[in-house]
Amino acid sequence: MDLRHKTVLLSFCLIFSKSNSQTRIQELSAVQYNQNVIISYLISAGNSCTGYQILRSNDSLNFDVIFDYAGICGESTKSQNITYSDESPQKNRKNYYKVLIQPSDYSNVISVFYTDLAEKGYLLMQNPITQYLSLMGALNSGNLKIYNQMGALTLSLSPNEQGLYHEDISWLGNGIYYFILENAKGKPLHGKFIKE
Repeated sequence: MDLRHKTVLLSFCLIFSKSNSQTRIQELSAVQYNQNVIISYLISAGNSCTGYQILRSNDSLNFDVIFDYAGICGESTKSQNITYSDESPQKNRKNYYKVLIQPSDYSNVISVFYTDLAEKGYLLMQNPITQYLSLMGALNSGNLKIYNQMGALTLSLSPNEQGLYHEDISWLGNGIYYFILENAKGKPLHGKFIKE
């Protein structure tokens, strides 16, 4: 490769990295709030833009547009704060988000794990379990009691501040275990898991 081609390639790389590092989309964040994910960000001061899109993915690679604003955005003298509520996030999994200001100004990708306890009242993070039990209960849940197949109590756990029961259970023998999660509403929740 001669010097002229190297110079052109270097110039292209510098322009590409400069355009990515100077996105107008700042302070992008996402947080679960009740049954929604709230996405907020700033469009920094500058020329007006002609629309933006909010995109969501399940794998951080393949994104779908969940909101398309086709109007004028951005202000010349101050940053514009934008908030959007995703009312249908993917349940009990990580949701990835990014923002595009048309035609090609992309934000960084961010993620939030959306937890929906409505169906069972709890979320067992994995099943079967080899080492760590991780179970998310409602914030007002009480003790988690784990029983072996013979009905003997093998473990009793209390949740942390976020309602997570997390414990190393590698010492438990392999097999099926049943649990009862105390519920402040009165009716205990029942479930089971496999220990391998």
